[in-house]
Amino acid sequence: MKKNSNYILLFFLLMSMTAVNSYGQSDSTRLQVTYDVRYLNYEEDDSLSRDIARLDIGTYASRYYSLVLEWYKENPQGHDPYTGTRSRHEDVFKNMPELGQIAFIHMPYWLTTQDSVNLFNWQLMEGDSIVCEYPCKKAIVDYRGRTWMAWYTLDIPYSDGPWKLCGLPGLILYAQDNEGEFFFNCIGVEKGDGHSFSFPSYPKKQIVTPEKAEELLLLEAADNDSYVYMMSGARITARYDAKGHRYTWKSKTAVPYELFPKYHKQRKNTAY
Repeated sequence: MKKNSNYILLFFLLMSMTAVNSYGQSDSTRLQVTYDVRYLNYEEDDSLSRDIARLDIGTYASRYYSLVLEWYKENPQGHDPYTGTRSRHEDVFKNMPELGQIAFIHMPYWLTTQDSVNLFNWQLMEGDSIVCEYPCKKAIVDYRGRTWMAWYTLDIPYSDGPWKLCGLPGLILYAQDNEGEFFFNCIGVEKGDGHSFSFPSYPKKQIVTPEKAEELLLLEAADNDSYVYMMSGARITARYDAKGHRYTWKSKTAVPYELFPKYHKQRKNTAY
């Protein structure tokens, strides 16, 4: 979508209107940002998987989620419009359920971590680029086992971005990690349609530390039966694919966003 000066003025107006006393348990979408996401799902994979994700930005909060997964929730029997994609089963809320907080939710079983929005100590770098027709600046940060490079635009003054990434003086339109395992590329920016979003209230939400979340995500891929039993108390007696064929879970190695030395070898940061 091409830049529109009226949108830019609208963004500044919304920013000036944002205040703590506007905070509530729900928000309305003012801006919608779409990302083409490429990621390594398992270390055993030969190529990157693809997802299409959306960042809904409200007056004070935001929600990042998979459009593919959202479509399947609403159309379980419908024809798949996202051929060749694989959704990441996760939601990220910023400033929900509390101001100044980032909540990451992995599904199923609502595995949840909570962090401060002041996670990233970005280093602003020399360099300019164009992403989705917006002029962008470059920044780099070392964060929990990865180095992230981001391109952000001052033309959209929201300190937000895909996944947990935030904290820059403009919207992040492109980001990748130094290992080449995660790529977020903006493919669309448009005025929000005003739909509301709120932090989900699940009855059995599992709130854990980021370190514990990585341990559980690795277990989910390596020994899914044990993971399901640990999270739900249920034992899986048989598995069937979408065509009704029975199959056995094959142990895999998950690729989490955040890497802790206890579970992963320390990776060498790569200069961009």
